Amino acid sequence: MKIYFSFLLLLICTPAFCQINTSGSGNYGSVGLPKGDSTFLALKDTAQAHLQTFIDSLNIHGPDTANYRFGIKSDFVEKGTHEHMWSLILSYNKGKFKGIFIDSAFDIKYIKTGDKVSINRVGVEDWSFYNKITGKTMGYYSEMYLEEKRK
Repeated sequence: MKIYFSFLLLLICTPAFCQINTSGSGNYGSVGLPKGDSTFLALKDTAQAHLQTFIDSLNIHGPDTANYRFGIKSDFVEKGTHEHMWSLILSYNKGKFKGIFIDSAFDIKYIKTGDKVSINRVGVEDWSFYNKITGKTMGYYSEMYLEEKRK
């Protein structure tokens, strides 16, 4: 029951990982980027270069879901359609992250909020972890770029 309650709390309290409200309309939008967007790809390289920091923190603080939240953005694909979305990460072992999908798919239908996910280390496009104790977030490399593109 405690795990279920923690899961619900994390779903409610993870707006930093989800697609954002556009223009205060109450609607959520995605950002269309051209295939091969060099800036976005460079941000993925940055996230990959610093991924060990995320893994080390997850290994230390992952079980403390009251004070830490770990998220990964990865590519979900269905019939050639790509959506880059966030998952709440609970563990890492042998090159795979395990977690729960927490985003909202617009075009992909096979995945829903709350589904379990397994993400390969090489599939990580961005990562973020939030420390409630200090109020600081680390990672989140692509967000400012995408925020600018949403305008």
